[in-house]
Amino acid sequence: MATKPTTYTLLLLFLCATLVQLTAQETRFFVPREIQQAYENGTRSMDGKPGPKYWQNTVDYTIEVEVFPEEKKVAGSETAVYYNNSPDALDRLVVRLYHDAFRKANPRAYRVQPDDITEGVEISRLVINGETYSLERGQGVSKNGTNTTIRLKERLQPGEKLTMKVDWSHYIPETTVRTGAYDSTAFFIAYWYPQIAVYDDVFGWDDLAYDFSTEFYNNLGNFDVKITAPKNFTVLSTGVLQNAKEVLPGEVFQRFQEAKSAAETISVIGPEDLGNGYENLSGAWHYKAENVSDFAFCLSDHYCWDAAAQEVDGRNVFVNSYYPLEMAEKCKEVTANQQKTMKHFSEDVPGIPYPYPEFTTFIADGGGGMEYPMMANNGGPGLGVTVHEMFHTYFPMYVRINEKRFAWMDEGWADYIDNLIIRRYFQGEEGFDFGTYSSQIQGTLGSISDLPLITSTQFMDFTNYGYASYPLPAFIYSVLHHHLGEETFLKCFREYIRRWAQKSPTPYDFFYTFENVSGQDLSWLWKPWFFSFGTVDMSIESFRKGKLTVKKTGVRPVPLIIQIEYEDGSTKEMDLKASIWEMGDTYETEVSNPKSVKSIAVNASLPDKMPLDNYYPPLAERYAGLSIPDGITGSYLFNEFPVTAEVSQKDGLLFMEVAAAGYQFYLVPKSETEFVSLDGEINIQFQMEEGKVSGLNAKTPDMQLTARKQ
Repeated sequence: MATKPTTYTLLLLFLCATLVQLTAQETRFFVPREIQQAYENGTRSMDGKPGPKYWQNTVDYTIEVEVFPEEKKVAGSETAVYYNNSPDALDRLVVRLYHDAFRKANPRAYRVQPDDITEGVEISRLVINGETYSLERGQGVSKNGTNTTIRLKERLQPGEKLTMKVDWSHYIPETTVRTGAYDSTAFFIAYWYPQIAVYDDVFGWDDLAYDFSTEFYNNLGNFDVKITAPKNFTVLSTGVLQNAKEVLPGEVFQRFQEAKSAAETISVIGPEDLGNGYENLSGAWHYKAENVSDFAFCLSDHYCWDAAAQEVDGRNVFVNSYYPLEMAEKCKEVTANQQKTMKHFSEDVPGIPYPYPEFTTFIADGGGGMEYPMMANNGGPGLGVTVHEMFHTYFPMYVRINEKRFAWMDEGWADYIDNLIIRRYFQGEEGFDFGTYSSQIQGTLGSISDLPLITSTQFMDFTNYGYASYPLPAFIYSVLHHHLGEETFLKCFREYIRRWAQKSPTPYDFFYTFENVSGQDLSWLWKPWFFSFGTVDMSIESFRKGKLTVKKTGVRPVPLIIQIEYEDGSTKEMDLKASIWEMGDTYETEVSNPKSVKSIAVNASLPDKMPLDNYYPPLAERYAGLSIPDGITGSYLFNEFPVTAEVSQKDGLLFMEVAAAGYQFYLVPKSETEFVSLDGEINIQFQMEEGKVSGLNAKTPDMQLTARKQ
């Protein structure tokens, strides 16, 4: 018979349980001391939730700024109220002046036009809590790259706030790295105001300087911004326009109001308006944005403005497209594509309602894309970049990722989810698409540049930043999705977003949330892919008497996909989760009708160190009987991009490498001049002129390219 526990016993049990929780150690994989300290401090929990003592500092900005298009210059006055919600007394303030990246002698990861090298951000007034701070050397204000550190005259105590007032100006660069002058009268203005850096529970002050390479990590804040520009310039921005009736002419204002509830695209400012010398009633634009991590805006005197509404969770989100007059025909579907994308983001994947009242896509000819709260700066109207940049609303904007250290936590998700949304909801395709990433990671996987993903992004360079931030994590997310299945994956993903909405997770918060929600130990995936060097390598060990034996020799697990083709043209596919390798490094299966087997392919759509041993019979036999044209090997210069493809012979097959894009793949013949990559994603058609190879056409899931033989 059990005895009733005494009060002392209950207290002892409680203390023991608490002690166990506080001293819990992760033994499955490495945890850096900064993260360990956060668990000990109670700001984060090992179940993936924000800890009971989680905190974050915030900022409220009130800004007045004027844009001078002819001078390519902005000048502004700002009041920033900074709230110290941390338990620490702060003796300094770190302020980011991003356009100091163009300052003379400052380090830059990319070349800029000589005329863009200036004095950077020029501050004419700096006042904190009513006291003026001198910018002279030795007066407590110092610069390091794009960071300006200010030694406070009085410490900012926990629970207190300070007010910083600053007047500044800087030039708008013609070198368009995420921001700048896209032509003489079209500008996207980003990283333009003195911004108080993040002080968080893991790293303290974020004082990593900006050199154009890694991206950003910002405080949550509220913005009240007044933008002045010439009256013939229209300004679109983060936030919600407060004075539309005062700036937009009557008919344009009516279209603007109509678009706010319109299911179909409305031309707010169209080619006819611009052709008649369009001018606004005023050049003073007032925008407000709440609970966002940054603020950007764009303006031009020759851009069309389309808009419509998308219903999300019982409310209308205002969706805008802003593009050059000469691109009107190319951009006519952008607004509708944004609406459809937002619908599927909100209802399907990730299935979290779009969290803001508006979204605007600015389009300039050329370049890539860049995300901002409620905005995107896109180098074209393509569906891929449209979907990708809108997804960034969730990561790193709504879930505030530290991109400087963990770029894969947002870019990888954007890469994976944009591909999934386009395939499912725009193209009507089902199943998992591993091949999209296979060709992109094949060239770097297992090389010296293939650092464990837990490596802080700041230590990446041009050889591996793109690889480690985009296709590699996207591939791992696809493996995770494949393993968990649709229902469990979405349950984990949605809970991860809900837990960390408007907060800043680390990789461990991601790992532990997915384990906590799924109820699974996923260290078999985390450790080899995020913490270890290694590669992927499968091989057909044998195929005898109807028994197929597949061997895993690489340390990184991937799904096992076996495709069998029979002599009569019929096929069979086996699709096994990556977790199958927890049971051992060898997999055996019986193949029906073995004497009728024409070919077997193992993981044709997945990366592999030695892909040629994944096929039965050997791929080189497929070249037998073909008369491959002489001169097919060599260099091919693409017409659309200034990059070169090299075609060579390797292991008895043709092999193509596009070094600038990280692509490497063998070519399997479909005919004497038509080939396909092993994963089936890239088709190559060599062109002949007068019996000689003159060039090639390359078709990928996203684009068609042409190249000239050199």
